[in-house]
Amino acid sequence: MTLLERTTTRPADTAALGDRLRAVVLAALAGLLAAAISWVVITVPVVVAWLADERSTTSLWQTAGIGVDLWAMAHRATIEVGDTSVVLAPLLLTLVPLLSCWYAVGQVVVDRPEVRGQVHEVEGWRSAWAALGASELLAFLLGYLASGLLLCSLAGLGQAPVDVSSAAPGLVLVPLVAIGLSLWREHRRQRHPTFDRGLSWLERHTPVLFRRGLRPAFQSLGILLTGALLAVVALLVVRFDRVLTLYEALDAGAVGATVLTLGQALALPNLLVWTLGWTTGAPVSVGTVHVGWVESTAGDLPLLPVLAALPEPGALPPGLWLAALLPVLAGAWLGFQSSRAAPRLASWWAKAQIALSACVCVTVIVLLLSWLALGGMTPGLLSTVGTEPLRVAGLLGAELLAGALVTLTVLHLFRRRL
Repeated sequence: MTLLERTTTRPADTAALGDRLRAVVLAALAGLLAAAISWVVITVPVVVAWLADERSTTSLWQTAGIGVDLWAMAHRATIEVGDTSVVLAPLLLTLVPLLSCWYAVGQVVVDRPEVRGQVHEVEGWRSAWAALGASELLAFLLGYLASGLLLCSLAGLGQAPVDVSSAAPGLVLVPLVAIGLSLWREHRRQRHPTFDRGLSWLERHTPVLFRRGLRPAFQSLGILLTGALLAVVALLVVRFDRVLTLYEALDAGAVGATVLTLGQALALPNLLVWTLGWTTGAPVSVGTVHVGWVESTAGDLPLLPVLAALPEPGALPPGLWLAALLPVLAGAWLGFQSSRAAPRLASWWAKAQIALSACVCVTVIVLLLSWLALGGMTPGLLSTVGTEPLRVAGLLGAELLAGALVTLTVLHLFRRRL
């Protein structure tokens, strides 16, 4: 290389490095802003309720601290209220930071591939890393984590401090899910050649049987959640009179009843996850109250109107074990779709691998959801509110796999005879 060539390429390399560094800084800033904006969105209704309630005795600073506590709870952080530790992530509230991260990733990181430069050939992980903008994605995650830890630390200045270390898993999980959703969206839209090359490389290096099992997995997850939703709605309709009676007994006022209703609505997805776990055979626990297939035990319940929908203590109607048909039928659908996803002349083992990968995918997602939905107050009688995640995952995995293997085996033998 001549001296002239060296002098002309170095400024170009310097400019590319500067653009790269600028993109990483912007991605980290996007993570910071995503956390701050989601906190503002959660805090604004709290401030409005504080202004509207004449009974409120808290200051504006304390109200802002409550907003931080709610934001931290959305990430399943532990809130210290006096000597009591409270953990409960209302999953509908968790959607606020998740959507904020998804929007930020799409606008600042994914939709600006020109900042990363054009990667014409993706032949290894380094070029795939550059094409996907993984450095920017990592910077976004770290920016969100840093901003979230700072917000949780500020909650310590109020009346209910946050256990900062307990917030870290949620502060990592939320942007990771948002990044995954953004990658999937870009894979579907195929708008940017550079990004598409990176996704194509990633797809080529993902096992084929695993990729074929993704669609059946999400379809089966939809069946499980739909069945759980129908069960929750039916239970609330049947027990509506008891729920209304408890509302009247609380006499919380118009603003208090509105806030209470909104808080319960934010936890409705938690009820879905708990109901889904109950269909597998894992009991739902609300402190000392345990609701299984056979009986409901006695115990003290918090004064939340929605909990009036729980059955009275004692033996439950026979035949509730038929609820296990929901995960078994979801597994049967999974096996049917796994059989269709494989070539007609594929072996039984190839189809079983697709079904197995789909079962693992559904089980892992439900395990994470069960962990997020699990709550409790310690010390005290309400140490566990929800279902045991590991128990739910184990039972669900077994039931899904049983339904899937039986279905695909029958279909495989039937097609062999044709």
